Amino acid sequence: MTLSLFAATPSRFDEAAAILGAGRSVFPSLARGRKIEAGLMRDIMAFAFGGTDADGRWTWKQAYEAIEVAQVINARRLQSQLGRLEDSPAETIRLLATYTNLGMTHSRRSEEQVEFDQFSTPLEISALAVLAAQVRAGDQILEPSAGNGMLAVLAEVAGGRLHLNELAETRHGVLKGLFPQAGHSAFDARQLKDRVSTSGSFDAVVMNPPFTDLDDHLRAALACLADNGRVAAIVPAGYFDGTEIRRLASVCQIRCRLLLPTNAFYKHGTSVDTGLLVFDRINGDGILPDRVVSETLDEAIAAVQCLPARTNAKPRLFRTVSATVTDTPSLRPLASGRLRLLSTVAELAYQPKAWSGQTRDVGLYSAYQVSRFTPDRERPHPAVLVESSAMATTPAPEVSYVPRLPASTIASHISEAQLEVVLYAGQAHSKVLPGRWKLDDDGQGFSSLKDDDESGFALRQGFFLGDGTGVGKGTSVSAIIAENMAQGRTRAVWVSKNDTLIEDARRDWLSVGGDVNDIVGLSTYKFGAAIRMDRGILFTTYATLRQAARNGKKSRLDQVVEWLGEDFDGALVFDESHELANAASGKGNRGVRKASQQGLAGLLLQYRVPNARVTYVSATGATEPANLSYAPRLGLWGSAQAPFLTREDFMKAADDGGIAFMELVARELKAKGLYLARMISFEGVEIDALRHELTEQDVAIWDAWAGAFQTIHKNLDKALEATNIVGEEGTNSGQHKSAAKSAFASTSQRFFNALLCGLKAPTIIRDMEQQVEAGHCCVVQLISTNEASMERRLNEVSPADWNDLNIDLTPRDFVTEYLTNAFPIHAMQEDEDDNGQKTVKPLLDADGRAVVSQEALALREEALMGLALLPAVPGALDAILHHFGPERVAEVTGRSRRVVIKNGKQVLERRGTTANKAETDAFNNGEKLILCFTAAGGTGRSYHADRRFSNTRRRCQYLAEPGWRADVAIQGIGRTHRTNQVHAPIFRPVTTDIKGEKRFLSTIARRLDSLGALSKGERRSTSNGMFKAEDSLENAFARRALVSFFQAMYAGQIECMSLADFEEKTALQLRDGDGVLKSAEDLPPISTFLNRLLAQRIQDQNALFDAFETRLRGIIEKAEAAGTIDNGVEDLVADELELIESRVVRVDETGAETQMIEFKVRYKRDLYDLDYARGVIRDNQRQAVPVINTKTNRTGLLITGLTTTDEKDLLVPAVRIYRPNGSRTMASLTTYEESSWQEAELSAWEAAWSTEHAELDPWDTNRLYLVSGLLLPVWKHLAKGYTRVKRLKSPSGERWLGRILNEAEALAFLRVLGHDVTRSMPNTADRCRDLVMRERASLSLSPGLHLKSSRFMGEKRLEIAGNRAEFPTLRALGCVIELLHGVPRVFVPANDDVLTRIIEKYPVTDVAM
Repeated sequence: MTLSLFAATPSRFDEAAAILGAGRSVFPSLARGRKIEAGLMRDIMAFAFGGTDADGRWTWKQAYEAIEVAQVINARRLQSQLGRLEDSPAETIRLLATYTNLGMTHSRRSEEQVEFDQFSTPLEISALAVLAAQVRAGDQILEPSAGNGMLAVLAEVAGGRLHLNELAETRHGVLKGLFPQAGHSAFDARQLKDRVSTSGSFDAVVMNPPFTDLDDHLRAALACLADNGRVAAIVPAGYFDGTEIRRLASVCQIRCRLLLPTNAFYKHGTSVDTGLLVFDRINGDGILPDRVVSETLDEAIAAVQCLPARTNAKPRLFRTVSATVTDTPSLRPLASGRLRLLSTVAELAYQPKAWSGQTRDVGLYSAYQVSRFTPDRERPHPAVLVESSAMATTPAPEVSYVPRLPASTIASHISEAQLEVVLYAGQAHSKVLPGRWKLDDDGQGFSSLKDDDESGFALRQGFFLGDGTGVGKGTSVSAIIAENMAQGRTRAVWVSKNDTLIEDARRDWLSVGGDVNDIVGLSTYKFGAAIRMDRGILFTTYATLRQAARNGKKSRLDQVVEWLGEDFDGALVFDESHELANAASGKGNRGVRKASQQGLAGLLLQYRVPNARVTYVSATGATEPANLSYAPRLGLWGSAQAPFLTREDFMKAADDGGIAFMELVARELKAKGLYLARMISFEGVEIDALRHELTEQDVAIWDAWAGAFQTIHKNLDKALEATNIVGEEGTNSGQHKSAAKSAFASTSQRFFNALLCGLKAPTIIRDMEQQVEAGHCCVVQLISTNEASMERRLNEVSPADWNDLNIDLTPRDFVTEYLTNAFPIHAMQEDEDDNGQKTVKPLLDADGRAVVSQEALALREEALMGLALLPAVPGALDAILHHFGPERVAEVTGRSRRVVIKNGKQVLERRGTTANKAETDAFNNGEKLILCFTAAGGTGRSYHADRRFSNTRRRCQYLAEPGWRADVAIQGIGRTHRTNQVHAPIFRPVTTDIKGEKRFLSTIARRLDSLGALSKGERRSTSNGMFKAEDSLENAFARRALVSFFQAMYAGQIECMSLADFEEKTALQLRDGDGVLKSAEDLPPISTFLNRLLAQRIQDQNALFDAFETRLRGIIEKAEAAGTIDNGVEDLVADELELIESRVVRVDETGAETQMIEFKVRYKRDLYDLDYARGVIRDNQRQAVPVINTKTNRTGLLITGLTTTDEKDLLVPAVRIYRPNGSRTMASLTTYEESSWQEAELSAWEAAWSTEHAELDPWDTNRLYLVSGLLLPVWKHLAKGYTRVKRLKSPSGERWLGRILNEAEALAFLRVLGHDVTRSMPNTADRCRDLVMRERASLSLSPGLHLKSSRFMGEKRLEIAGNRAEFPTLRALGCVIELLHGVPRVFVPANDDVLTRIIEKYPVTDVAM
């Protein structure tokens, strides 16, 4: 919800929002025990409403309501104390009375107050009513005339589930802001029994109704009750003696007539005597209980405590408390009625079943089904689930664990897919990992011990839930916790990203039968205080967990561990566990990267409670292997029995194995029952990129700023000299120079990213209008909101002018901020450091003030003046808000205020803490059809076409900014594609024709590859087709192409720009101090090149990128031809497949197997017949040349005029040769000219082509070895080099996934595992020839001979070397001996008969590569 600060005539909605904002401003004073004075309220109200009461901008009645808002917020702060109302009513009510007395006396009335009979209930009287109604956790509570929520908040903290009705529009708006989780209506309270769908189901009604038509209001409340329900109502004292109460007693049981103390409502503006009337929905007998008169609050409390029990009341949550309800910590845990769901528990019935194999393919995915058990009854998941095809090929282990669950959980709508999580988590948690550890003496660190060191402790095995956004991870987590508690482990910790997610946790906990009060936030306990909860779920955030000890008080981590106890063996859940990334130090882009305090805290918690049952939960667990450091409980490292001894060993294997290794990790964890990663099916989802074509104006704006940045950079170099950071003999301070250059580069990158997004806005807006017109609604995913720039500009403006602003909210502020605060202007003087090295220090005047370099200052002022005249564009968020207006756009971001356009003026609006919830509700209810969100506001929220929402239009989601973090991008995509949706969304990544945009796409594409590999077992599964493989430029091929580009630039071979111009415009130095090109290692990296490219004029950056991309294409094409590109899991679909042999080569302790499978596969070759060749000639008339090889008489079709890269990655002229066998080889022009290919006459060439094509074998037959199953434990024994992980498909649909080896590699692998390979040695001529000539193996023959391939006289031949004593025998068997420089060499002719005789005489004893 947003509130206008200075709207001239606030609307009702704005009035409610302004009151909310003012109330939040009053709250800090109230919380500190400060009396609220009129002067303070005038200032707060003037700020909130944009003027004074004298101007008519606000009334004192509105000020009183703002104080009531503050009272409600403060009551929530005191929830842990107020929740004990039944246990210590006197102390609790006295506490509330002290806060009532801090408020102002309501001495002025408004027309609306008189019209609606509005006199809010003081908090202490509200507590009496809630105590009389006996509100308990889970009760359905109605407040028919809810006002500002003074009664409602006490019912809420008692555990009630609220429905709030308020006819007055302003108060209704206030209630929606204060109680976003409650039900709301705005009807005449007398009509509620017919207009509220839950009428008849309320356990209790607490009310302070209008005294006009009082009897009608009381009877309407009675009609809304469930049988045996109770009403506690504030009434005028005179009602107790009238005839209407006697008539009421005939239809219900009157339980109490209590006269409240005199002037109970004095602070709230009336001295009318009042009473508390309590009656139950039970057949009336006409009898009225005696009237009780209370002179004091204590007497009133005593009377209420004598009330009979409400017969439909929930079991009482009894709590013990200290003598007074204060914040004083107690070391004694509080007994509670929490975890009522454990009253009945039972074992979950299910039937294990065998794995039935992979299901049907759905694009990159396979349809998901629970594969290892049949549940007790039909439990379908509410959405169609899939998993990556690679994961689907990997069977999960058998299940044997029998969980115990609360009966309410078993009876809930929990699906079989969510129960599967409970089974595998319980099974994983039943084991202890090998390896021993010890804590440091101070408990703030840990180290490993030898596996047999009994002085250390072991870690319990953990589990990782990697389900995608929208699958229902929260319910699964709640079920895991419930299962642990049903086993008697009644304490649990739930760690998540931010405090607001506690409401999501409570929602999910309720779905499995729990109560709201079962989950308590750590933030409700003071820093360093003991946690007094005897049992339940402690919810905390990563940011809270990392808070260190201070002022003699224990850290938050110590606080949690002390509550859990070191022998704790319950559930410890790390939700959104990717927030623990960087839990260990490692290599970063700029050297060694320190471990984050947040990551360390999460890691240390796991070692402080080693027996805890840890569950990691994240759809985006790690964007790179280093970010898995927070997960030692998966057993990937840590002992001699683990796949890797240390985390460093794991990291090295990941670096060596690349993406293929990352894919393997996820599949291995699933095979061991430690990981599940399902996602909602993308069937029905449309991915339709939206491209913004640059206009002439766009190009002019971009080019103007590119020129400006080049000027600023020149001025920066001059300023470095003027300030003496750089001297005549070189750099005086590398640190100062590096900092200045880094600040400039960072500013450039941020600015052009913002400008790029802003340029897209017009195209996005036009498409949004079309989508809304077509019946859709729009969601825009953004990274930034420009809030910091806005706040800087607002700080320069008087608050009096916030009603009519004129500030620049374009990305220009990034540059202005840099020039103002980071551009070097302070003079420096040379100095020496402690090591005698030259450095600089600030030059100070006689008063100790820094001296400003006048030359540098002039350079800065020149740049600032130039900026003021440049055109700019607003950010995408502001552009959308200004175009559609805030009344049509829901904003869900981290901004606390914003500038909007109203009546043609810039006006500041404040956004309260509930604004994001209100805006989300407005979108989901259809009040707004456009929503913009960022990660700061969108975490945990749903924007999909949920069947529960009024707005079920199809969502069209725009990815306007890819950003830098793959996990954020994917989390955002999951906001509109979730369970229970009416329509699958349309995803529209927004791009431009600016080549430099590759900078951002490259980073996100690379990280999506890693993210998909680690979290889904398949690199392609995460981006779902939105990013292409070629979008990633952060790889070895791109680096080679960049070095080639730099070399060409140095050699003057880049036509679009000279070396000097390139260095000047990009500020990249390619030459060293001697003017020589730097070594490849010292040349700029691809990220720096792309950053600087983005800041060039459009024409320059497009031309430069084309020159770079031409080289990249040549390198990649050569790599594809050589088979050295790692594309991850690829399908090999054989036309014919024969399984020769399958053998188990290793069995894991879990029963998971490693297999070696031998196949004979045949592929139908894609041959080029003459018609195909003629088609190529037609398509390339000027460049196609028919050729014949004069040495082999083979035919080819030559395409000229191409380019490729040579061995040094330099661009060279090239040709392509098509052959009848289906090959299309690229070769340099020089290589072709030195070959035996000659141009041929067309008719002769066609005849030769047809003849050669007719003689070709249409089948390609290979022998293939697949290592399948569990691979991580044997990874180090597999052949090094290119790690080919493939999925083999048979024509019948069977699938096998694993690492492909050739025969030599397979034999070496078996041997290292201790298997006898004697019978597996090749023993036929064709196998031996294929191994040596095609797979480049070397065969050892007995005795002392070696069969290998050699090039002799320009031809590749089969040679036998070694024991010369056997040469005569070999000649007798048919071999040819030739002399080279007097040395005899033995060659085997191309005749299998000869080779057969050799193999029979000299059997193969070994195969080597």
